[in-house]
Amino acid sequence: SHPGLLQRQRNFRVCMGFGLHIGWAVEGAIGSEYKIDATYLSPNVHVAHRLQLCTTNYGVDIALSDTMASFCSKDLTTQCRLIDHVTVKGARAPIRLYTVDLDGSALAVVTHGKEPISRNRYRIRQLREVRKNEKWSEDIIVPELLASDEDIVTMRAKYTKEFFHRFSMGYRNYEAGEWLAARDMFFTCHYQPKPDIGRHPVTSEEHWPVDGPSQMLLRYMQQFDYEPPEDWSGYRALPLLPEQR
Repeated sequence: SHPGLLQRQRNFRVCMGFGLHIGWAVEGAIGSEYKIDATYLSPNVHVAHRLQLCTTNYGVDIALSDTMASFCSKDLTTQCRLIDHVTVKGARAPIRLYTVDLDGSALAVVTHGKEPISRNRYRIRQLREVRKNEKWSEDIIVPELLASDEDIVTMRAKYTKEFFHRFSMGYRNYEAGEWLAARDMFFTCHYQPKPDIGRHPVTSEEHWPVDGPSQMLLRYMQQFDYEPPEDWSGYRALPLLPEQR
């Protein structure tokens, strides 16, 4: 709500990316006698970190590995979208990458008046624990929450069954090495399909869908003129920017 910030960056929103992976790690303490923090060492930590970095490249808020997805219930896994198959530094085998599609920009900005500032740190910590325990309650069933929570429903409204079906068909062709068929299907992955979709050739990136994973796969295939390399095995190295490596 800062007027100077809004003037420089209109419709400013804070965006966060989450990389989710599961595996062993060694916990240790670092710091000094004045301040000590916990740190975790493991290849799995590096995998989670790289998944978090790639959320920006794929234009998604959440990136989770197939290992993480395997620990979710079947009902929850069906709400995840498979978006790529990649090798990640720190992982022994290629990882299938999933996301949970959410559009935070669909939510209206809610402004509140100034709230009283509590200087009682113990009280603040206590309130956080209460809220956290509510989320961990066995009464919370995440798949049902995705279908019932008003904000989540709003954020998922534009992702239709038809969109998921088109993307899934395009992705299967991509992984199988049928890149021309994959390209043509990804070209149709608009959140709101146009009446003449697929009838006219797509000649520029301006007409590509705005969906981040669709654009990411199209750009990768475009580098090879939509012909897979001879050694294509259905996966590639996780795409990261030079400063992210």
